[in-house]
Formats: sequence, C-alpha cells, structure tokens
Amino acid sequence: MAALQLLRLKRTDNSGHVLAHISSAGSKSLDLKLVATDTAHLYHATIHESSVKTLQASAFSGDLREWKQILQYAFLHDRPSGQLPDTLRGIEVVAAISGTTLTITLRKNIGGITQRLGSIKLDEDDEREEHSGFDWADIAVANSDELRTQLDTLQASMTEQQEAVAKLNAQLDELVKAKAEHEQELFTKFALLLNSKKLKIRDQQRLLSGAKIDAKVARRVKAGRDGVGEAGESRGGKRKADNVMDEDEGHEDDALLDDEGEDEEEHAPSRQETPPKTDEEETDDEDDLDVPKKTSRKGGSSTYDRRAAMEVDNSPPAKRVAAVQAKSGTSSATMPLDDEEETDDEL
Repeated sequence: MAALQLLRLKRTDNSGHVLAHISSAGSKSLDLKLVATDTAHLYHATIHESSVKTLQASAFSGDLREWKQILQYAFLHDRPSGQLPDTLRGIEVVAAISGTTLTITLRKNIGGITQRLGSIKLDEDDEREEHSGFDWADIAVANSDELRTQLDTLQASMTEQQEAVAKLNAQLDELVKAKAEHEQELFTKFALLLNSKKLKIRDQQRLLSGAKIDAKVARRVKAGRDGVGEAGESRGGKRKADNVMDEDEGHEDDALLDDEGEDEEEHAPSRQETPPKTDEEETDDEDDLDVPKKTSRKGGSSTYDRRAAMEVDNSPPAKRVAAVQAKSGTSSATMPLDDEEETDDEL
C-alpha cells in the first residue's frame, strides 16, 4: 500500500519552511522515498527499514523498536491506539539547508529543552525527478479532509461527553439540594424532639420537687449510692439481735416477777392464819431488834434482803426461782410488825 504524506517542516536556519513529500519505496512500512523543496531546488533521499539504525544519533538511549516507532510517527503520522506513549511525546521534525544538502532532524522537546534523536540527509538534484505541484496539492487537500473528518468526529464525541457531564452535574446539584433539604428536615425534627424531651424533664422535676419523700427511703437510696448499704444492713441486724436479747431478758424478768407474785399469793393465807403475838412474845421481839436487820418504811426491804437479791442475781438461771421464793418467804415473814416496832425503827 502506497504511503503518501506531505509535511510542512520548519527551518531552523531561517524563518522559512520546506515541503517534504513522503511516498513508499518498498514492501516494508519504513521503505520510504523523500522529496523536499524550498521552492527553488529539489532535494532527494531514500531510506530502507533495514538501515534505519544508522540514522540514530549517538545520544539516543532507546532501542531499535522505539526508533522505528518514532520514524513512523514523524513521517507517516502513524500512532498507536490509546494514550500516546512517553517515547512519542514532544517529537518534532525540523529542516535546515546547508549548501547543497538539506538535513531533516528528529528531536524531542521537553519543557523547552531539545534532544537530538536522529537525522536524514537529502541531496540537491533538480534534474533527477520532476515534481507535480497538482499531485502535492491533492495530497494536502486529502490530508486536510481526513483531518477535518477526524476533527468533526472528535467534536461530536466531545459534545456528547459535555452533555453527559452537564447531566451528571445537574443530577449532582439535585442530590446536593435534596441532601441539604433532608438534613434541614432532620435538624428540625431533632429540635422538636429535643424540646419535647426537655419539657418532659421539666415536668418530672416539678413533680419531684413537690412530692413528699420518706426520710427512711431517702437514707436507703443515699446509702445505696454511697456503697454503704451492706454495712448498714449488718448494723441493723446487730441491733436486731441486741433487741432480741433484751426482749428475752425482759421476758425472764417478767417470768420471775410472775413467780414471785404467785408465791406471795400462796403464802398470803399462811400469814393471815398466823395467830397474834402475846405481850411476852412482843417483848422478846423487841429484844431481838439489835440484830442488824433494819427495815425501812420507805424502802420496804432490809440489808439481808439485798444480799439475798445479790445471791439470786449471781445464781444460775435454773436456781434463780428457788432463791427468789426464799427471798419472798423471808420478806413475808418480816412484814407483820407491830406499832411499837415501827416506833423503835423510827427512833
């Protein structure tokens, strides 16, 4: 397949330019014939794919495959599909005329810094081959039409993509607006809920402030919060045990008093049946008053009675009843005194 390209190359030796016609010269893609002109002279050269390595510059660090890819991109406008690789970015093709030689240079421009990759020399020969201006113009127009078609396709694709982007932006704006409205609604509902909760809390506080709280319940709650509830319960149990012991002792004393009352009731008939004493017996009794058994009207008991009571208190519980009975018998025996004995006691 014949490869036909027409290149407009910038000259580096002056402000002009040259036109280069590229056509196929063999079966391989890089078998090319180059014809260039500056409108005054014709320059000719032929390259073969088998010898393209000789066209590389000494500073070129790439391999042969990369160099072939650069030549196809520069002269045939052949580029790989997809994203442009780094090896083809910044590739420039310039020309310079020195005497009868036109040099086409391939270089790489990286941020204003140029690196020479290789060059092709064309010799001046006006008689070698005539060129047809009509053919070259036809090639230029065909390339222009092709490029225009590509441009139209790219513009249509770009327009579709812009419309899609506009739709996506509109949807995004709607989502942002809906999100803002939803957040505002949530904030409003949250504020209403918070205010209702605050109102309920205030009502509960008013009810609690006006309620009557039992002091015992308050102490229990406070003790539970302070962590002393168990100790309080143990002390309460101890007091309960002490109260039980006091109640047992009180029951024992009541039993003793009941026994004393029963004994007094049993001995009461015997005291009533005792016959009254005669004058001689009363005299003997008066003589016996020197015994330290002084009886007081106020106290109603004697020293001997107190000693007997002490013995009763010190005696075991089983013998306490008998001692109390003896005590009651003695006191009942001394109770019926005459008026003369009472007078002597007062003296």
